[in-house]
Amino acid sequence: MPSLSARHGSLVLGAAVLLTIAGCGGKGQETDTATVIPDPTVAASHSSGSAAPATAATTSPTTTPAAATTTTPTTAVKAEGWGTLKGRVVFDGDAPARVVMATDPVKAKECNAGEIKSERLVVDSAGKGVKNVIVYIPKPTAVNPDAKSTKGAAAVVFDQKKCVFEPHVLAIMTGTKLDIKSSDPVSHNINCKVQNNTFNESVSPNGEVFKTPTAAARQPGQVVCDIHPWMTAYWLVLDNPYFAVTDDKGNFEIKNAPAGTQKVAVWQEATLFVTPSAGQEVTIAANGDTTQDFQIKPAQIKPEQ
Repeated sequence: MPSLSARHGSLVLGAAVLLTIAGCGGKGQETDTATVIPDPTVAASHSSGSAAPATAATTSPTTTPAAATTTTPTTAVKAEGWGTLKGRVVFDGDAPARVVMATDPVKAKECNAGEIKSERLVVDSAGKGVKNVIVYIPKPTAVNPDAKSTKGAAAVVFDQKKCVFEPHVLAIMTGTKLDIKSSDPVSHNINCKVQNNTFNESVSPNGEVFKTPTAAARQPGQVVCDIHPWMTAYWLVLDNPYFAVTDDKGNFEIKNAPAGTQKVAVWQEATLFVTPSAGQEVTIAANGDTTQDFQIKPAQIKPEQ
């Protein structure tokens, strides 16, 4: 029969073997730190020391990234910065003849007027460019401070020479002083029918008056002289600096316009709006020039009333 010391040694050896087996993957007693598998759906706010890191929840294949709900394509292009919009307005047809205005010979003679031709549609016969077309951005996405101060500081003169308004078409920004003068030796009156800017004021021979438009208009309005009824002009008053009136070749240029997609409106007296009144989408490049031409078709010319 084994001695007491021998049996004690066997028990110690047996315990050591069991510990060795458990350390090599045997089914010894399991502890919390050895068996808890982090659940990726558990919120990161749980304070248990066995919780997964905060990034684990965002890497789960069952989690939809927030950006996935905002990837719907759109036609509008958003951009930062400023650019120049330039181009031409051209007539798609033969240049129409400019009719002589029916005038009172006596009144025309008193202000040294010769043959007065209609300015309703003035087309350059060589290049088909259309004069006196207003190209503008009704609701720009942003306004450049330099563009606004430059336009606001520009001298704007509306004259009457030989019984003709000069210029025939005028665009002006709210808050800009307008010098209305007469270079004629006879009296005129300015009957302004522009929305939010109506007035009727006489201008003495070689005299002048000053006006400052304070409210924008949705579209151009007519200005007439009741003393000389053939005298007509059109004004547009805007609350931003993004407008231009085409020259005698049909050219226009709008500087420091907001880059990205803008709605550009084009208005011409004989057609009214060449584009939709709210404007046509044009994408303006930042830090450069964007060229956009517009075309007027003969079918767009409205009958004269």
